[in-house]
Amino acid sequence: MNSADWALSQDIRPQTAYRWYRTGKMPVQAPKAGQLILVRDLASEDPQHGSSLGYARVSSSDQKQDLDRQVARVLAFATEHGYSVDRVVTEVGSALNGHRRKVL
Repeated sequence: MNSADWALSQDIRPQTAYRWYRTGKMPVQAPKAGQLILVRDLASEDPQHGSSLGYARVSSSDQKQDLDRQVARVLAFATEHGYSVDRVVTEVGSALNGHRRKVL
């Protein structure tokens, strides 16, 4: 939810929540997405609500070694932001090796 809605649900003025965000005193996670400040209140979330999924994809089979690096980056991002990943899905975009005669 956005920070103004969160503030009103907590009986706080939106200006106070914005000041907390600017000064780094926000009591919940609040990343900025464009002009919006999105609030993620971990205490109010139901941990059994659903599952999370990590997804990594490469375009061709000759990039398979990059797939492991991408999975590591996705898992590092999730851990850094407090997410638990229940499952990881990987995909190779095509069965071709990138050295097609029509492309060359």
